[in-house]
Amino acid sequence: MKKIIITLLLFIFFFSNEGQGALKKGDPAPDFNITGIDSHSLNLYKFKSKVILIEFLSTKCFACDMVISDLNRLREKFSNDQLEIIGVLFSDEISTSIKLHEFSKDRGIKYPIFFTDTKYKKLYNVFGFPNFFILNERKEIIQIYRGITRDTFGLLNTEIEKLLNKGGR
Repeated sequence: MKKIIITLLLFIFFFSNEGQGALKKGDPAPDFNITGIDSHSLNLYKFKSKVILIEFLSTKCFACDMVISDLNRLREKFSNDQLEIIGVLFSDEISTSIKLHEFSKDRGIKYPIFFTDTKYKKLYNVFGFPNFFILNERKEIIQIYRGITRDTFGLLNTEIEKLLNKGGR
Protein backbone atom coordinates (compact mmCIF):
# COMPACT_ATOMS: atom_id res chain seq x y z
CA MET A 1 0.00 0.00 0.00
CA LYS A 2 2.87 2.38 0.83
CA LYS A 3 4.41 1.77 -2.60
CA ILE A 4 1.13 2.62 -4.30
CA ILE A 5 0.78 5.86 -2.32
CA ILE A 6 4.40 6.87 -2.97
CA THR A 7 4.06 6.05 -6.67
CA LEU A 8 0.87 8.10 -6.87
CA LEU A 9 2.49 11.05 -5.08
CA LEU A 10 5.53 10.87 -7.36
CA PHE A 11 3.27 10.78 -10.41
CA ILE A 12 1.33 13.80 -9.21
CA PHE A 13 4.55 15.62 -8.31
CA PHE A 14 6.25 15.20 -11.66
CA PHE A 15 3.43 15.04 -14.17
CA SER A 16 0.81 17.43 -12.88
CA ASN A 17 2.99 20.49 -13.40
CA GLU A 18 2.29 20.89 -17.09
CA GLY A 19 -0.98 21.60 -18.84
CA GLN A 20 -2.97 22.61 -15.77
CA GLY A 21 -4.66 25.94 -15.60
CA ALA A 22 -3.31 29.18 -16.90
CA LEU A 23 -0.13 29.50 -14.81
CA LYS A 24 3.09 27.97 -16.10
CA LYS A 25 6.82 28.43 -15.84
CA GLY A 26 7.89 31.86 -17.05
CA ASP A 27 4.58 33.55 -16.18
CA PRO A 28 4.54 36.43 -13.71
CA ALA A 29 3.15 35.23 -10.39
CA PRO A 30 -0.23 36.81 -9.71
CA ASP A 31 -0.09 39.12 -6.73
CA PHE A 32 -2.31 38.30 -3.79
CA ASN A 33 -3.00 39.61 -0.29
CA ILE A 34 -1.96 37.48 2.65
CA THR A 35 -2.48 37.86 6.39
CA GLY A 36 0.13 36.74 8.89
CA ILE A 37 0.28 35.67 12.51
CA ASP A 38 0.57 39.33 13.52
CA SER A 39 -2.78 40.07 11.76
CA HIS A 40 -1.07 42.40 9.29
CA SER A 41 -1.94 42.07 5.63
CA LEU A 42 0.57 42.43 2.85
CA ASN A 43 0.89 41.33 -0.71
CA LEU A 44 3.28 39.00 -2.46
CA TYR A 45 5.07 41.82 -4.24
CA LYS A 46 6.11 43.40 -0.90
CA PHE A 47 8.68 40.62 -0.45
CA LYS A 48 11.95 42.07 -1.71
CA SER A 49 13.87 38.80 -1.55
CA LYS A 50 15.90 37.55 -4.42
CA VAL A 51 14.00 34.25 -4.63
CA ILE A 52 10.65 33.26 -3.11
CA LEU A 53 9.41 29.75 -2.41
CA ILE A 54 5.66 29.66 -1.86
CA GLU A 55 4.18 26.54 -0.31
CA PHE A 56 0.41 26.28 -0.56
CA LEU A 57 -0.60 23.87 2.18
CA SER A 58 -3.60 22.54 4.05
CA THR A 59 -4.36 21.78 7.67
CA LYS A 60 -5.61 18.34 6.58
CA CYS A 61 -2.61 17.37 4.46
CA PHE A 62 -0.31 14.66 5.81
CA ALA A 63 2.16 15.27 2.95
CA CYS A 64 2.35 18.94 3.97
CA ASP A 65 3.30 17.90 7.50
CA MET A 66 6.00 15.63 6.07
CA VAL A 67 7.83 18.49 4.31
CA ILE A 68 7.80 21.04 7.14
CA SER A 69 11.22 19.86 8.32
CA ASP A 70 12.55 20.13 4.74
CA LEU A 71 11.34 23.72 4.46
CA ASN A 72 12.72 24.55 7.92
CA ARG A 73 16.12 23.20 6.73
CA LEU A 74 15.94 25.30 3.57
CA ARG A 75 15.21 28.40 5.65
CA GLU A 76 18.22 27.65 7.85
CA LYS A 77 20.46 27.05 4.85
CA PHE A 78 19.63 30.22 2.93
CA SER A 79 19.69 33.62 4.58
CA ASN A 80 16.51 35.66 4.36
CA ASP A 81 18.08 38.08 1.90
CA GLN A 82 18.66 35.17 -0.53
CA LEU A 83 15.45 33.21 -0.11
CA GLU A 84 12.05 33.89 1.39
CA ILE A 85 9.92 30.86 2.17
CA ILE A 86 6.26 31.52 2.82
CA GLY A 87 3.58 29.04 3.73
CA VAL A 88 0.07 29.93 2.58
CA LEU A 89 -3.17 28.39 3.82
CA PHE A 90 -6.62 29.26 2.56
CA SER A 91 -9.36 30.99 4.54
CA ASP A 92 -11.74 28.03 4.22
CA GLU A 93 -9.49 26.25 6.74
CA ILE A 94 -7.89 29.05 8.75
CA SER A 95 -9.34 32.53 8.85
CA THR A 96 -7.85 34.13 11.96
CA SER A 97 -4.32 35.01 12.97
CA ILE A 98 -4.80 33.18 16.27
CA LYS A 99 -5.64 29.90 14.50
CA LEU A 100 -2.74 30.48 12.11
CA HIS A 101 -0.35 30.94 15.04
CA GLU A 102 -1.65 27.77 16.73
CA PHE A 103 -1.24 25.79 13.51
CA SER A 104 2.30 27.07 12.98
CA LYS A 105 3.33 26.39 16.58
CA ASP A 106 1.75 22.91 16.67
CA ARG A 107 3.56 21.90 13.46
CA GLY A 108 6.94 23.46 14.35
CA ILE A 109 6.95 25.75 11.31
CA LYS A 110 9.95 28.11 11.37
CA TYR A 111 9.19 30.08 8.22
CA PRO A 112 6.55 32.81 7.85
CA ILE A 113 3.05 31.48 7.38
CA PHE A 114 -0.03 33.29 6.14
CA PHE A 115 -3.62 32.77 5.05
CA THR A 116 -5.45 34.17 2.05
CA ASP A 117 -8.80 34.12 0.31
CA THR A 118 -9.90 30.88 -1.34
CA LYS A 119 -10.26 32.60 -4.72
CA TYR A 120 -6.48 32.23 -5.12
CA LYS A 121 -6.81 28.43 -5.17
CA LYS A 122 -8.24 28.65 -8.66
CA LEU A 123 -5.86 31.37 -9.78
CA TYR A 124 -2.84 29.25 -8.76
CA ASN A 125 -4.56 26.02 -9.77
CA VAL A 126 -4.29 24.50 -6.29
CA PHE A 127 -6.47 21.40 -6.08
CA GLY A 128 -4.22 19.18 -3.96
CA PHE A 129 -1.48 19.83 -1.45
CA PRO A 130 1.28 20.78 -1.09
CA ASN A 131 2.03 23.01 -4.07
CA PHE A 132 5.38 24.76 -4.42
CA PHE A 133 6.02 27.80 -6.60
CA ILE A 134 9.58 29.08 -6.97
CA LEU A 135 9.77 32.72 -8.06
CA ASN A 136 12.75 34.78 -9.15
CA GLU A 137 13.37 38.38 -8.05
CA ARG A 138 11.05 39.64 -10.80
CA LYS A 139 8.27 37.43 -9.35
CA GLU A 140 8.27 35.18 -12.41
CA ILE A 141 7.41 31.54 -11.89
CA ILE A 142 10.60 29.53 -12.35
CA GLN A 143 9.28 26.15 -11.22
CA ILE A 144 6.03 24.57 -10.04
CA TYR A 145 5.93 21.35 -8.05
CA ARG A 146 2.77 19.65 -6.87
CA GLY A 147 3.00 17.00 -4.17
CA ILE A 148 6.13 15.57 -2.58
CA THR A 149 8.93 13.14 -3.40
CA ARG A 150 11.20 11.01 -1.27
CA ASP A 151 13.65 13.92 -1.35
CA THR A 152 11.63 17.09 -1.54
CA PHE A 153 14.44 18.95 0.23
CA GLY A 154 16.96 17.87 -2.40
CA LEU A 155 14.69 18.76 -5.29
CA LEU A 156 13.79 22.22 -3.97
CA ASN A 157 17.36 22.86 -2.78
CA THR A 158 18.81 22.05 -6.21
CA GLU A 159 16.34 24.32 -7.99
CA ILE A 160 16.89 27.20 -5.54
CA GLU A 161 20.69 26.89 -5.69
CA LYS A 162 20.57 26.86 -9.46
CA LEU A 163 18.42 29.99 -9.46
CA LEU A 164 20.57 31.82 -6.89
CA ASN A 165 23.78 30.97 -8.77
CA LYS A 166 22.28 32.38 -11.97
CA GLY A 167 21.43 35.62 -10.23
CA GLY A 168 17.71 34.84 -10.11
CA ARG A 169 17.28 34.54 -13.85
